[in-house]
Amino acid sequence: MLPAFLAASLAGRIDADFPFSEAALGTGVAVVYAVCAVLSSPAGHLVERIGVRRSMVAAAAATAACCLGVAALAESAVALVALLVLGGVGNAITSPAASGIIDQHVPESRHGVAFGAMQAGAPVGSLLAGLALPAVAIPFGWRWAFVATAVLAVATVAAAPATGPGRPAAEVSGARPPGLSSVHALAVTAAFASAAGTGLISFIVLYAGESGIGEGAAGLLLAGLSLAAAVSRVVLGLALDRAGGDPLRPVSWMLLAGSLGLVLMIAGAPAAVVAGALLMGAVGWAWPGALTSAVVARSPGAPAWAVGVLLAGLFAGAVVGPLATGLLAHGGQFTAAWLLLAACALAAAGMVAAVSRRSAR
Repeated sequence: MLPAFLAASLAGRIDADFPFSEAALGTGVAVVYAVCAVLSSPAGHLVERIGVRRSMVAAAAATAACCLGVAALAESAVALVALLVLGGVGNAITSPAASGIIDQHVPESRHGVAFGAMQAGAPVGSLLAGLALPAVAIPFGWRWAFVATAVLAVATVAAAPATGPGRPAAEVSGARPPGLSSVHALAVTAAFASAAGTGLISFIVLYAGESGIGEGAAGLLLAGLSLAAAVSRVVLGLALDRAGGDPLRPVSWMLLAGSLGLVLMIAGAPAAVVAGALLMGAVGWAWPGALTSAVVARSPGAPAWAVGVLLAGLFAGAVVGPLATGLLAHGGQFTAAWLLLAACALAAAGMVAAVSRRSAR
């Protein structure tokens, strides 16, 4: 996720090089997530067929090509957005492949913490994007942050464990997991929840700046929000493994808390912005690992497929969130944007509660 997050974190620096408005940023992030939404389900089938190791190599290659292309070739908003498409391809493949690694190497009793750690990758990427502003972009230039990300992509896939071959195509195409309806319901839930989370992280730096927070401090706020989300996903996974049962139980309450954090940010005071953003990050954005664990438990015959379906919904929401926030922010309507994202979090909380009750019955 780093290419899209870097575009959000470094938007001010990019705009000093060539015009890159709030609307362009929202469009760029939305394009990345649109590619992920379209390709995530096919990517799940691809991972089931060719195996996770080859899939990880393909994802790393796409991510590195995206970042090096941005660093060397982006001279306009259109060129930058076009190059980010490659980052969307890499990201679409990564999560189903990582889920396959977990399914092959981690006992089911530890799936909560494992999927929590996997889903902590997105806020860790956001954390690194926030730190890249004061640590790399300000002293050296924003393009070097993309070069560093390309190096990280290659290094990470080199450390991925060896795994077994993919499943035969006929076996994959004939699989019909028993949790089909629940998986799709959770995909819709993820769409609403991700709209709230990605809309916030895509514009928190710009909004913090308008609220009187300095450029470097705004980058650190994004880093702090992201760190809180990463830690909370792992902690939630540990708690779910110890408690057992349906991993969806606490998620609706956490999404409710996240919606309160978004409403709190409307005040616009620096303290309210910081408190609301951290509440959303630490509590309201901790759900992805729990949802991933839930869909894998509901489709034991094809975990990568189930995660691909979930991610299709997640990324569809991630298209709408930044795009709607960017359009409203471009018109100076940040209050309306935060209310819209809070409504998305509330809708996701209601759907999680409904799926959990249905599963219990």
